[in-house]
Amino acid sequence: DGAAARALARRQAALYLPVIAPLDPTLGIEPELLGRVNAAAAAYDFDAAAACISDELLARLAFAGTPAEVAAQAEALFAAGCDRVEFGTPHGLSEASGLRLLGEQVLPRLKGSQHGA
Repeated sequence: DGAAARALARRQAALYLPVIAPLDPTLGIEPELLGRVNAAAAAYDFDAAAACISDELLARLAFAGTPAEVAAQAEALFAAGCDRVEFGTPHGLSEASGLRLLGEQVLPRLKGSQHGA
């Protein structure tokens, strides 16, 4: 379920976005948006903080979506010159099924790419 996976990833990203955004100018986050995320995170309202994270911003922060979408994100990074990607936590809606999907559907697709897993 790509939408549910992105929702979980948004909530997780909301935890660390206030810390990494000031350190990574390539994210290009508008100060007003970052202020809303910071205020929500400071109030432990991670649902509100997650609601501030667009699909575009999420794609710059995390791999999230269906296995095909995650593989496409990784392939785009390889095409842009990346030599390595890491699939960190969370590994999906459930850890076991997420790891299984990575192994069965994402990594085989990347293995066939030029930079392969």
